[in-house]
Amino acid sequence: MQNLPNSNEALISKANRPLGEILIEAGLITASQIEFALQLQATSNLRVGEILASHNWIKQQTADFFAENWTKLLDQKQKMPLIYYFRQAGLLDEQQIAKLLREQQQQTKPTRFHRLAVERGYLKQITVDFFLASIFNIYNTNVFSFAKPYEILSRYNKGETNFRRTELSKAPLMGVSLKGIQLDGSNLREANLNSCNLSESSLIQTNLALVDLVKAILIQANFERANLYQANLREAHLKGANFTKANLQGADLREAYLFNTVFAGADLREAKLPKEYTYEVYYNSETIFDQNFEPPKVGWKQIN
Repeated sequence: MQNLPNSNEALISKANRPLGEILIEAGLITASQIEFALQLQATSNLRVGEILASHNWIKQQTADFFAENWTKLLDQKQKMPLIYYFRQAGLLDEQQIAKLLREQQQQTKPTRFHRLAVERGYLKQITVDFFLASIFNIYNTNVFSFAKPYEILSRYNKGETNFRRTELSKAPLMGVSLKGIQLDGSNLREANLNSCNLSESSLIQTNLALVDLVKAILIQANFERANLYQANLREAHLKGANFTKANLQGADLREAYLFNTVFAGADLREAKLPKEYTYEVYYNSETIFDQNFEPPKVGWKQIN
């Protein structure tokens, strides 16, 4: 960790941001949970915090803390110990705090309170890192700003679909449904899209290197000329997906459903492919395979 009081992250963390964005960044809810809350909010008079609390995803005390007190606390020059903020946010109760303090006092070389809370499973490391960065300007290199992913979820919920050339590297978007969106030319390197639904979406020339798309639903998605180097597409549903001229070197496609999937001109060297095909998969003379893979023998169909 390092002190970066003048960093861009510090400016972002102290901005008056939407509650859902803050809660995701703090590791207290998931992208799919806030997606659900935004959809329900559009058809009800409930606040996002009330929706999340009613589904027991967070405590109402936690929602109220961030909605009503968070910005004020960030503006205070006099900072309190971390325990104070965890207690006020309803993330640790008095019994848990007392137990951790007793254990800390019994140690020959006391572990820091927040580290002990993480070790005992009371808090997530991402939550501790968020509080340290937001309140004390102490940043961990793994801290991720959820501003852009939250903006996309919010705009998509209002009917927008054009998100071309968006920076989403390492974005945690597990389980979200963003069908029919345009992400052409975007950077999603190392993003977590596990179990997401991007069916009928356009990802032309998108950087998806090292992305997690395990069990993702990608029906008729267009990955033309996209970079999927070492992408994890295991068990993904790729019916009718288009990988024309895409880079799939080292990609994991085991157990993926490739019915009518097109790999014309794609680079599949060192890719991990399904062992059996009870359906048609398409390639052409420009598709690059490992030397020991013979597409006609496993039922792949060559197209012009």
